[in-house]
Amino acid sequence: MIKKILVSVLVLTAFTAVSADAANNAAVKRKETPPPDYFPLRIKDSEGKPVEWWWKYTFTKCNMNGAAMDKKPVDFKVQVISAEKQSDETTLWQLDTSSPAMKTIHEWYMKPKGKVVWHKEQYGDDEKMQVQFVPERVLLMNPAKKDDTWSWKGKGNFGVEIDNVSTVSGPEEVATPAGKFQAIKVSVVGTQGGQPINMTYWYANYIGLVKSASRTANMESESQLADYSFKKPIK
Repeated sequence: MIKKILVSVLVLTAFTAVSADAANNAAVKRKETPPPDYFPLRIKDSEGKPVEWWWKYTFTKCNMNGAAMDKKPVDFKVQVISAEKQSDETTLWQLDTSSPAMKTIHEWYMKPKGKVVWHKEQYGDDEKMQVQFVPERVLLMNPAKKDDTWSWKGKGNFGVEIDNVSTVSGPEEVATPAGKFQAIKVSVVGTQGGQPINMTYWYANYIGLVKSASRTANMESESQLADYSFKKPIK
């Protein structure tokens, strides 16, 4: 009888240990899975060390007849420059877009819960060429969900009048030189400077913008992700 009791205790102990290990493993797995983020920004890694967080894109444009307007694609780079803590505990992120073919464009974003706000923009180093978007300009709902929609009306740089409506669809697979991604699609329609414009952006979870396209009355253009600095190592 005592032997049977001892065997039962040992079996129960082993089962409890296995169950505890399974629970711990599940907890670790849940902890390692980050929440959806279609506009990830970093200046430090998980250990607090500075990191270079950037994306490289290839840009092409053509006229409405399909003829290329550039002899070769133009490459540009978007890099996270800084993160400044604000008095309300939000963070103001600076991103710079640079290319040999143009002046650097400085942009600042905030990420309050549930959205990404495009705060202001500056063309080149001339502060007179800076515009702060009023009212609040939502770039993206984050995480974005199918059928999300939002609008913005205000002035961009150079005093250009903008009136746009954004709508989310997808997800869908997008192929770029950097790889294939499951991405949500944001379609933006409206006017810019009094002219109709149609823009489309594809964002992948924890990658960010992987592709964009725009169409105006006389030109079409497209940007595709070519490389980015935070790829996971291949095992």
